Amino acid sequence: MSNMIFGRRSPKLPREVSAHLDRRDTPLAQTELTDGRWAVVGAGALVLVDGDGVSGRYPWHTMEHGRWDGEAGEFTVAWVDGTVAPLVLRPAGDEVAPFTSTLRERVQSSVVHTESLDTPGGAFVRVNIRRDDSGALLSQITVQGALRGDDAERQLIDDLERRARSAVGLPT
Repeated sequence: MSNMIFGRRSPKLPREVSAHLDRRDTPLAQTELTDGRWAVVGAGALVLVDGDGVSGRYPWHTMEHGRWDGEAGEFTVAWVDGTVAPLVLRPAGDEVAPFTSTLRERVQSSVVHTESLDTPGGAFVRVNIRRDDSGALLSQITVQGALRGDDAERQLIDDLERRARSAVGLPT
């Protein structure tokens, strides 16, 4: 019989580690990290935890995306706030698919609506309407490339955000 990927599960979270998790962070998937901590995909956030407690809690709406590098054995989380350094996780085991796929799904599930445009100066602007971990909707603007910073460009971006907010019933 060939190898089946169906039914593969995340490694079991030790009881002394899971005891530190909040109810809203019931594990959906988890992986042990090389530094002894565990990375837990919960309903509301990515949680880093070990036997001493939670060392980090990162709500899904704060993440831009995650990327697995199989050669390096690293999963890198990039933030919506581009000034924050990426979070690099190094799983201890080889079976990372349940963790990485569940993490990606949770990040995507926080996105409710998206509008985007290319500015005349060549920057790509995206407005995401996302649900935070309390359930509230918020708008986030991300930019790839350089903005000119002139009034016409600001007006385009403001209009884009208004359209996105209006599409989901948020105040404009």
